[in-house]
Amino acid sequence: MKTKILLLLVFVFTIPLLRAQITHSIGVNGFTYSPAELTVNTGETVQFNGSSSHPIAEVAEATWNDNGSTALVGGFAFPEGSGSVSFETPGVRYYVCTAHVASNGMKGKITVLAATGLDEISISGKYAVYPIPLKGSDLTISSKTSENETIEVAIYDLAGNLRVSSQGSSTNGKYHLDCTALPAGLFIMKLKTADGFSFAKLVKE
Repeated sequence: MKTKILLLLVFVFTIPLLRAQITHSIGVNGFTYSPAELTVNTGETVQFNGSSSHPIAEVAEATWNDNGSTALVGGFAFPEGSGSVSFETPGVRYYVCTAHVASNGMKGKITVLAATGLDEISISGKYAVYPIPLKGSDLTISSKTSENETIEVAIYDLAGNLRVSSQGSSTNGKYHLDCTALPAGLFIMKLKTADGFSFAKLVKE
């Protein structure tokens, strides 16, 4: 078993990890976007699947709050209502249907999360882990949804020794892991969920 863990460590720390190309979709349902609010990670892509009846423009937060349609300088825009955009910086992006935001309040927003160690190699892009680096003892694994699910976590040191192991159910999409017994250093985390297995580097200061 330890040999397998050591081989995994060699793979993780010597082979560049490539972020999975994750694409989220936003559709149109009448005069609303579906979903109207979306959370993604940096590096992920959003595909708008609309039509020319609902031209899209990114706007400033104040414009969005006022149901305005003045496009944000340098923002994304899809006059035909469809197109894709990748987000490389964290923050909240606001967009509207320029034809129907004033009359029907047709608008949406996308929250872009900063990538964490787990996100970089997550199978589904569904999970985030924080704080990174870990400075205390409480590590949180958070799902983008509030669904409760069974989670198994194992943390290994660079020698392949199991240092922390935990299994349980998340609450409101969050699972807390007690890392009090984990010394400062560099570790590898193994996460098992219904989506499969993920591995990540973990640093504790």
